[in-house]
Amino acid sequence: MILDLTHTIREDMPVYPGSPQPAFKPTGNLIRDGFRETMIQFVSHTGTHMDAPSHLLERGSTLDELPVSQFCGRAAVVDVSFLPPRGIITADFLRGLNGTVLSTDFVLFYTGWEKKWGTAAYFDDTFPVPDQAAAEYLVSCGLKGVGTDALSVDTLADSEFLAHKTLLGGGLVIVESLCLRKVVGRQDMMFFALPMKFVDADGAPVRAVAEFRDFEREEGAEA
Repeated sequence: MILDLTHTIREDMPVYPGSPQPAFKPTGNLIRDGFRETMIQFVSHTGTHMDAPSHLLERGSTLDELPVSQFCGRAAVVDVSFLPPRGIITADFLRGLNGTVLSTDFVLFYTGWEKKWGTAAYFDDTFPVPDQAAAEYLVSCGLKGVGTDALSVDTLADSEFLAHKTLLGGGLVIVESLCLRKVVGRQDMMFFALPMKFVDADGAPVRAVAEFRDFEREEGAEA
């Protein structure tokens, strides 16, 4: 089974505060030109997107420089929606997940903010984020990346972007504004987040999907 974990890009979608809204302009008309074509304008960190190390690090890699293997692997979706407003994801919490972090390639945090998508509440700066020690622990586990259904892995008020810089500095990519409600709690899935490939990409929208086996269906088919 394959599930889509991606928000659709549209002109009225939530964007990071200060970023321009996406814009769509038809450049080909089926009746007039015999084909449809659209000019699309948006910033590189629009919607469900991936941050490259170069997003915040002077000598960080761009997405087009990274191997495609960086963008796929085993994933665990960790539910942190129980945390209170401004809750912190700690290293001790991650260590207490019975080895989950050590046995996967991507850790994806379900904060519950996905349910707020399309409302002003999505910008409520109280979503759970990892502190620097947690980010350092994630790096030490040899992950390929970290994701969240919230707007960022740092609070909007954190001008230092400590979690970003720690994760990106450790060679991880970051995927933000994911749709994780359908897969919360799963630890058995393959995760694919393939970014648009353009030169010097500091970030890019991704089509993120989860793939996992439906064992009951497979057993039924064998029977």
